[in-house]
Amino acid sequence: MQIETPSKPGIWRESATLFVLGWGLVRSGGTRLLGLILVSQLVILGIALPVIGWLFREALRASGMTGLDLGALAPGQGLPLTIGLIVVIIALAFWLVSLQFTALVVLLQWPGIGWRGFAAELGRVARKLLRPSSLPLLCYLFLLLPLTGFGFTSTFTRGIAIPSFVSGELLKSASSTVALGAFLLVLAVLNVRLALTVPVFVLTDGGRASRCSWRLTRGVRSWLPLVLAVAAVTLLAGLAALALTVAAVVPTALTDELAPGASPFVAAYSLGAAQVVGFLLSGLATAFVASILIMSVRRRADRLAPGVTLVERARPAPSPEGDPARRSRRPALLVGALALVTALGLGTVAVDTMQRLSDAPETLVLAHRGFSDGGVENTLGGLDAAHAAGADLVEMDVMQTADGEFVAMHDATLGRLAGRPDAVKDLTLAELTAITVHDQHGHEDLIPSFADYVTRAQQLGMPLLIEIKLGGADTPDHVERLVAELEALDALESNIYHSLDAPSVARLKQLRPDLTVGYTMAFAAVAAPDTPADFIVPEEWSATEQLQRSAAESGLGFMVWTLNDEAGMREQLRRSADGIITDHPDRVLALRAEMQQETGLADVLVDAVTRFVKVV
Repeated sequence: MQIETPSKPGIWRESATLFVLGWGLVRSGGTRLLGLILVSQLVILGIALPVIGWLFREALRASGMTGLDLGALAPGQGLPLTIGLIVVIIALAFWLVSLQFTALVVLLQWPGIGWRGFAAELGRVARKLLRPSSLPLLCYLFLLLPLTGFGFTSTFTRGIAIPSFVSGELLKSASSTVALGAFLLVLAVLNVRLALTVPVFVLTDGGRASRCSWRLTRGVRSWLPLVLAVAAVTLLAGLAALALTVAAVVPTALTDELAPGASPFVAAYSLGAAQVVGFLLSGLATAFVASILIMSVRRRADRLAPGVTLVERARPAPSPEGDPARRSRRPALLVGALALVTALGLGTVAVDTMQRLSDAPETLVLAHRGFSDGGVENTLGGLDAAHAAGADLVEMDVMQTADGEFVAMHDATLGRLAGRPDAVKDLTLAELTAITVHDQHGHEDLIPSFADYVTRAQQLGMPLLIEIKLGGADTPDHVERLVAELEALDALESNIYHSLDAPSVARLKQLRPDLTVGYTMAFAAVAAPDTPADFIVPEEWSATEQLQRSAAESGLGFMVWTLNDEAGMREQLRRSADGIITDHPDRVLALRAEMQQETGLADVLVDAVTRFVKVV
């Protein structure tokens, strides 16, 4: 293999060169590349993920749980087995992701490689993965890469992200916003500098892939062309995704007007076709990025670390199949047939999905701590603003004070809202209600007592979802005291309740089984927990359709917190979640009204394609 070692071209020229050479590698992959993309996606979705899901369920059963509930996870006889199975899951996922990327890189690097050579390269890299030196690759693939998204992408890692409730809380103050921005900037820089880790790991005979990537991207002239070329690919992939959405929706839009009875079937099979095309587009985008990274390594091979060299393979002898006029059509026909069968299968499954998604949502809209556009969270001003916006309920927080009373407050300390280092547990109710709080929107208000907040809600006719928070000063009978205060206000039965604290949930249901009580979960998976609650409130990241079905089968309601992006709002409305807790109740209310007035399936299909088809 000839190694290109050019002089130092300009940044724009180098970016264009990487883009053109990368596209050349993608074209060389041809039908074999499309087949690899489609087969790998089907293997992941049809075999790998179900096996990993089964292992995870067995890991939870070893600790006596049917679903992941961090609040119920405690040391016990089954915990070592649970931890062991989770380690096996991580190792299996790492191996599969690494081999998926390896197969892609090998096929792009040596487009004419035979099946024996292909298997030999996979085996060579698989052996490297067993070495301790591959551990940095694990951190790169499952932490750094998914959080920033620059480089390779996989179905395995697509859901890894900073939870929305974490980033959302950090964005509510200037200092934490700056800190989050700095953290993300550091992640981005690290990801760009380590972007060549996978191709170096696959294409070289040594270790130290991360160190080599760092060397190869040293200097603006090295990393900026890479960023620009990948950005161009991302832009093209985004445009392709938009075109795919339009193409998928047009037939359904026509049947909505001309033959409404056919729309469910047209929409379903359009969705199936869009999913298959989406698989291919996503894979091609990843392959294009991989090709750019491969060419970057090849063009800078002279700068690899000492002792690390590119693997050489003899180029295959020319064959009749290399002549376009004599190339066999069998691979293309096989890939086309597989794509068609897959699209038909997905479309058949989607018929029921489209019918369910077309139901008009009756989802409750809950204003998270009031409405921050009109007042500070957990204040009377925020409560009034939520009422004016038309929210169905207001979610608010109650915390015990130093003197055993109750105040409307979420944070255990006053730093974010009042700029004070004091903790709620160290101040009395009188001291707290004399403190002014403010937010990033310029609103100001006094901290209200819990009684004042509930009384104001009664005056407005606004039901509350009251969250029992633990602030450190909680008395052993804090639930009993809360019930007594609400009874004194004649407000106990007119509101509903939830808490992250499982014992508080259990105690409230024990005291008053007739009350509607929810169990809030910062992280959940697989199945609904074993809880005395009436509904569960998973965080958005965990609020999967699988968990929603499990909750329904267990007789539990299903609310989601804290949902602030439109795509998430639309998904949960389409899935008819029982409630959406959001900082933007006005937007969710508008979307709910829009969906309730729909007459066709075109808009439903747009949301379905957006949800199920991921290209970038």
